[in-house]
Amino acid sequence: MDLSYYRISLFTFICTLFFACVNDDVEGSSATNDFFYNNIAAFHSDYNSNNYNLTIYLEFLDVIDNIDSITGKIMHNNIVYHEFELTLEDINSKVYTYESFLVDQNNTPLLSEDIYLYDLEIAIEFSDQNIYFFENELTTSIAPKILEIDIPSSYQINQTEWTVLDLTLIVKDLNFLNNIEKVRYEIKRTLLNGCDVDCVIDDNCNQDIIEDNYISDQTWVFNYLESISDTTFIYSEEILIRPIDGSAFYEGEELIFNETDCGRTGIIEFKFIVEDRDGLKDEIDGILLELIE
Repeated sequence: MDLSYYRISLFTFICTLFFACVNDDVEGSSATNDFFYNNIAAFHSDYNSNNYNLTIYLEFLDVIDNIDSITGKIMHNNIVYHEFELTLEDINSKVYTYESFLVDQNNTPLLSEDIYLYDLEIAIEFSDQNIYFFENELTTSIAPKILEIDIPSSYQINQTEWTVLDLTLIVKDLNFLNNIEKVRYEIKRTLLNGCDVDCVIDDNCNQDIIEDNYISDQTWVFNYLESISDTTFIYSEEILIRPIDGSAFYEGEELIFNETDCGRTGIIEFKFIVEDRDGLKDEIDGILLELIE
């Protein structure tokens, strides 16, 4: 999750922050409603879903001497998941912070892995017993998910021409498109049949290729195609398939793939992986494709 600091913006905080006061006479007054952007220089909250660490940073424009405490609540649908109190930093009297690993005695995370957006309520209590509230959003990281894979079960190889195998993935990421780092694939050559020709280029071309492990390449990456919604996206990839005669592949006059003794038929397996910027991922493997003549 990217770290971001929220600087003072009149229109942003009027639209997004909820203001309240314990004293009815003060509630709704311009002095109280202007408190955030008149007094707070920066507010930042971050929750790391990998190690369950929560950090809160609140900095005032100037030292405020009459603050008794600053507390917070993390809530969703009016259920309180965690309460905490910020601490005044010794080295800077304008800064209050909080940091903790949100796990219980059994090391189970306090925040649900199925909820990615929480309400974060901050309460600033003053020595005159007035309390100023503001709310923000606490976003947690949720692993992306591969919803759908569009791949044929078999593919017929052309005798003399290179062809293109089209693949499409539908991916869901509740943390939105800019949180997806990469959508990629790996291939396992489960059984590729030996060439039924005299071997000229490779002395072992008549032998079957049988492998147990997936192989990958940094270029085996899907391209973003379009969005179905704010959290669901389509990715596509085109894979060049060598013809039966083993012809080389050129782009213009540039040689891209050398000639081989044949284009092999057989069975390959795909693994599809989507990774996000928070280090979370989803993968599906064992997707079979039969290459036929």
